[in-house]
Amino acid sequence: MRNMHPVTGFALSIALLGTSFTSVLAAEPTIRELAKERGRYIGTILNSEWFNDDIEPEFEEIHKTQFNVVVAENEMKFDATEPSENEFNFAKGDKMVEYAKANKIRVRGHALAWHSQVAGWVSSNYAGQKEKLLAVLKNHIEKVVGHYKGQVAEWDVVNEAVNDEYNAGWRSTNSVWYEGIGAEFLDSAFVWAHAADPDAELCYNDYSLEWGLREGSKASFVVEQVKRWKQNNIPITCVGTQTHIEIAHETTPQNVRALAKALNELGVVLNITELDIGFPKGSAGQLTAADYAKQGHLYRQFMDVFLEEPNMGEFVIWGLTDAHSWLDEQQGKTEGLLYDKQYKPKPAYDSIMVSLKEHPAADVVSPYGDVEIVDPIDSTGTDSTDVGDTTQVLKRAGLAGSFSMHVSGHTLFIAGTQSAKVDVFDLQGRPVFRGKCEKGSVELSDISEGLYVVRMRSGSASLTKRIAIK
Repeated sequence: MRNMHPVTGFALSIALLGTSFTSVLAAEPTIRELAKERGRYIGTILNSEWFNDDIEPEFEEIHKTQFNVVVAENEMKFDATEPSENEFNFAKGDKMVEYAKANKIRVRGHALAWHSQVAGWVSSNYAGQKEKLLAVLKNHIEKVVGHYKGQVAEWDVVNEAVNDEYNAGWRSTNSVWYEGIGAEFLDSAFVWAHAADPDAELCYNDYSLEWGLREGSKASFVVEQVKRWKQNNIPITCVGTQTHIEIAHETTPQNVRALAKALNELGVVLNITELDIGFPKGSAGQLTAADYAKQGHLYRQFMDVFLEEPNMGEFVIWGLTDAHSWLDEQQGKTEGLLYDKQYKPKPAYDSIMVSLKEHPAADVVSPYGDVEIVDPIDSTGTDSTDVGDTTQVLKRAGLAGSFSMHVSGHTLFIAGTQSAKVDVFDLQGRPVFRGKCEKGSVELSDISEGLYVVRMRSGSASLTKRIAIK
């Protein structure tokens, strides 16, 4: 069988430094393994091509090896599952569920009540008829959720119901549900989904939540609605931020962090459900190594937020490979995923791996109480001093309480010791500086502005920290 285990950029650099290619493959863990150890789920969609048996064999091999949560691109939406009134088609959804069972992968259900991809018979037969539409939606949710009871862990119950205006409110036009029923359909959908499967987690899912909690924003509106739902005992357990962004949207990771904190106060989980970070479509064929590194930086920052906020459980990327992505055809963007069109991992993949390794399982709080968290740190306690071995350099060793560091401009200052060994890495884990910090400071003047990871060692004490050089 062909070995499809991906080789990261920094793993390849180790090989070039003298480690054999075979041993690198054997030693390198998968995203899935590291996610499981941290009590989190990291995954991607199954594209429609997979459901139609029209995709390269590399796709499934990487998918089931690297990820532990899956969602269908289109095959569990309303028009796919109920194409004719009360006549349900579960064949493709069942195919995904069986695949997930065979490979021990968590399943997300997407989506029950959405204004788009509703079967045409709904509006043709019942537009504007409140009681009829309520009956149609109730029957759909009961049949679909009931069919997958105990097999789908989480549902996007209501999808994209907030409009796109700066003064956010419910989407009141071009929605057969809102126009015919009003906002009542949202509350009812959650109640019906919970009744059909009391153990399933139930999400409100939307895009543009990553733009911040300013007054009038979609995110602030959603938070207020979650408060109302919780106060009225509507069974919502999670919010999904889709987060379809471009490479220039550098403030979005911290906006997602702020949203996670706001929802944590309400006892609600925040999941990243449809992440992609694309380049402008016109840039295809002109992208440089620096461009891909910048993309990796953003993926890394999202993964850092995901692992550091205790109420975040799922990190789902809307596609596996640039060879099969909605971005080019529907979004005017390109190359937004972890693997290129030849199924080779990009710096974005390296960035996610480094972030996972820098966040030991013992430090990551899982929102899922029944998930076992295993400390992945090597039991020997050894710490390689070879700067080429970037799979090891970000592991946290013993941390002395009085040992600290901070950066001002291009100068790194330390406290608690006068001398320390310093290694600086970019967010893909590649070494950019190695030296000694003498007399409490060291100049990093040759390093470009940006985000980096610094590891400092003094005697048996070691400290790893993310820094910004400005």
